[in-house]
Amino acid sequence: MTGQPIVVGVDGSEPSLRAAAVGWRIAQAAKAAWRAVHALPDVWAAASVAQVPISAAELARRLEAEARARLEAALAGAVPPQALARLEVRMGPAPWVIATAAREWKAALVAVGGKRHGALARALGGSTAHYLVRTLDCPVLVVAPATTAIERILVALDLSEAAPGTLAAARWLAALLGAQLRAVHVVEPIRFPIVLPLTIDEGEFYERSVRAFQRLVGSVEHVVRRGVADEAIVAEAAEWRAEVIVAGSHGKSWVDRVLVGSTTERLLNTLAASLLVVPAARALGRRRPRAGSGTRKRRGRHESR
Repeated sequence: MTGQPIVVGVDGSEPSLRAAAVGWRIAQAAKAAWRAVHALPDVWAAASVAQVPISAAELARRLEAEARARLEAALAGAVPPQALARLEVRMGPAPWVIATAAREWKAALVAVGGKRHGALARALGGSTAHYLVRTLDCPVLVVAPATTAIERILVALDLSEAAPGTLAAARWLAALLGAQLRAVHVVEPIRFPIVLPLTIDEGEFYERSVRAFQRLVGSVEHVVRRGVADEAIVAEAAEWRAEVIVAGSHGKSWVDRVLVGSTTERLLNTLAASLLVVPAARALGRRRPRAGSGTRKRRGRHESR
């Protein structure tokens, strides 16, 4: 990731200012460029603007200048003055603008401000953070309201083939920031969608899961919990006072490219701590297919030895 920029989506709100500050700290530690992008609403999409007695280019220039001045004033307390030269204003919907800029600049990481989302917001398509997590190839850091310093990072790992890449991303962030790193694995109750003529020893399953997890994390401090994954991860983060949770975008490797794994989706909605989401494609060293390129089935394996 060295040399690739840290990209931040900003809109002048408190959450985006926190994301800007955290992104700046990561960029400085990584010796990478810090770049910020702001999405300016497309005023010509409104019919009432059609009668404005100036050209589209002039109107866009004025709006961009006003937006830049407002954002520079807001960012002055979050990042140093020299960073403001790396602020870009583009016209369009915020999710699309940030995603497009991240791809163009080949971002190492994208940071955005986050907030908790209820059922209604999820039904209406989630948020900018949801869109970025679902579409980008690079990790996305959703900065929680309470985040200031980052001293403890909790990485949540399943036993899928994407887990080593997720752990590597967590190690990278912890090393950059000089933060403590802890790994957590949650052993959930075994459930089958249909009744199968098969008897599984829950105790043996638990022991096998623990051994596989220990082989995965090696010398990293780690803990195993039982229960529902997202609830157990949130409980561990609260008990250990983690400022950041790192999770893979796909809790199971068969999830389609446009979906987020159910555990990560719930962590994103509750946002109990800042959440770094590592795309499964990045964790596996593959590029995520673009929309419209067709869906390729992927075979996942779950370690059971």
